[in-house]
Amino acid sequence: MSSLPIMILDLLFDDENLEKMYKHGVKPTQALEVIDNLHRIGRNRKERRGLYLVVGRDNGGACISMPVEMTHDATLWRPITAWYCKQHEWNLLPRG
Repeated sequence: MSSLPIMILDLLFDDENLEKMYKHGVKPTQALEVIDNLHRIGRNRKERRGLYLVVGRDNGGACISMPVEMTHDATLWRPITAWYCKQHEWNLLPRG
């Protein structure tokens, strides 16, 4: 996964994506922490869930993956859902 020239400054939450995130045990505050911390953005192999996948750590060190889609604002993205990383996603994290 190579980082793409996309800048995510904020996330757009709604009832649908919040419900999906909560089902995976991820809170919106954790998703916001991921974009504030060092993260990677790459093409999502499962494009039915958003063209891009964000992988990073929350402030507690947990690895979180989020498929995201664009909104009307180039820096505001909508997470489709979020989950704790699987092993192969941990390996995508930036080192350091």
